[in-house]
Amino acid sequence: MKKGIGIMLLGFVLLLAACGSNEKQAETSDKLTIQLDEKNVTADANDIFTVTGKATPGATISIGDVSVDANKKGKFELMHVYESDKSYEIMANKKDLAEVRATVHVKKSAAVKDAQKEQEQTAKDKAQKEVTENAKPNAAKISFAMLNGNPDKYARESYYLKGQVAEVIDGGATKYLKVNMTQDGGTWKDTVMVIYTGTTEAKKGAIVEVYGTIYGTYAFDDANGKTIAMPGITASSISVVE
Repeated sequence: MKKGIGIMLLGFVLLLAACGSNEKQAETSDKLTIQLDEKNVTADANDIFTVTGKATPGATISIGDVSVDANKKGKFELMHVYESDKSYEIMANKKDLAEVRATVHVKKSAAVKDAQKEQEQTAKDKAQKEVTENAKPNAAKISFAMLNGNPDKYARESYYLKGQVAEVIDGGATKYLKVNMTQDGGTWKDTVMVIYTGTTEAKKGAIVEVYGTIYGTYAFDDANGKTIAMPGITASSISVVE
């Protein structure tokens, strides 16, 4: 009888050991998973896109430096800023498990793009209108002497000038024009630096009209390494009149 009980106990111990071994094996073979609800998503009008899906419960799901944790059921919802129509890599991480990745393709609808483009153009036109309307009145109030005396005092004020181009410096996308803005008989004097992003037909000796805003003090080094400072004007438009 005792021998039978001993055999039964031994079998029970071996069964427990086998179960523990199987549980350990199941634990060590566990893999991190991630599954996206949609692999192609569209950004909204606020330039935000949302990725949803299911992953290993408790896993951290991230795109770049933005992350969320999957809930107890493994579900997650991750929002990120839209940068451009492209693919974004999504990473899933959890302690002691190998990282897994997925890819989501993001785009913005043509309707949203057109609406944003229209809004941007409307804002640009409004800003340009304000500059144009205020430029000449401000120019009448702010003489070159006042501007030259303290350019930074008038920074960001709308401004207008008509003058002769003394030099054009090609900085690639940005052009720098030294313009003498005061006519004195048959000559021009009082130099300002006009900063313009875009293309212009203005050349040395041309008479131009400039609408823009006062930059403040514009400083640069000449060919001899000497620092030169003068009033700067950030131009929104340049027209060659002569």
